[in-house]
Amino acid sequence: MEKHRKRILCMGSINMDLNMFMERMPAPAETVATDNFTTCPGGKSGNQAVAAARLGGEVGFFGKLGDDMFSKELLAAMQKDGVDTTHILIEPGATAGVAMIRIDAEGINSISFTPGANALMTPEDVNAHEALFEEYGFLLITAEIPLPTVFAAVRMAKSKGMTVVMDVAPVPKEPIPPDIPPMLDFIKPNEIEAGQLAGMQVTDEASARECMDILRGLGYRNPLITLGKDGCLAWTGREAQRLLPPKVNAIDTTAAGDVFLGAFTAALSNGKEIPEAVSFASVASAISTTVKGAQTSIPTREQVEAFMEQERIG
Repeated sequence: MEKHRKRILCMGSINMDLNMFMERMPAPAETVATDNFTTCPGGKSGNQAVAAARLGGEVGFFGKLGDDMFSKELLAAMQKDGVDTTHILIEPGATAGVAMIRIDAEGINSISFTPGANALMTPEDVNAHEALFEEYGFLLITAEIPLPTVFAAVRMAKSKGMTVVMDVAPVPKEPIPPDIPPMLDFIKPNEIEAGQLAGMQVTDEASARECMDILRGLGYRNPLITLGKDGCLAWTGREAQRLLPPKVNAIDTTAAGDVFLGAFTAALSNGKEIPEAVSFASVASAISTTVKGAQTSIPTREQVEAFMEQERIG
């Protein structure tokens, strides 16, 4: 594989996460006090980019930030993890995206979000940077930027022969253009998102397999349906295979899905087959749930490989 064809271009949201850990979530109109507050770089695509970089990928980011302090902090954090931020566009007067995250004693989170400069990324930005897509082999993209921009990027990526990996969250409310699903080499919905795409409810492995068949019928070639503690149902190119995650003491699930997809794409970029990449991603995701925060929870490739060797995984 040509060196540039191993590189991963990430597109989507970059946010600053404002975190509070609390015993329980407030009911409507209720105030619940807690004794902590932290800020942490986040955003689904920001998390995925850092995860892919820490877990063995060569990563660049194409997105948009503002000129506020959060934007400056987010840039510095990504650069510290080795992500190439050369092509992140700065929108004067705009702010970074912000996510307000509450995590309860069980490690379950509740998130509210404002996109900031992420919402200003346009198809024209994609078209103006056509040459950028020739420098990478993988596009890892989320649906947290305007959908016309997402679709323009997917079309551009496929015109350049890139492998496209998409996080479909949040699932679009409007119909997805029919040319898009066959261009997506991999999608990673969780069970709720998979059900929304397929028009059904996923409640167990049997319904997940039914959902897999529907998604493939809609043109999604290699769905990866994550099932939380029950693992991942992955289309391996020949069949649907369920792969179980390792058991860990989870305390915060905030970025687990992002870590999974960043790790999966990094593994693919390093030549791993789909089952191997899913296994690697499952371990990375599980480890991330044992640490509080989004990007602060992402393990390194060495940590994941050591865990896999210790537990004799893979």
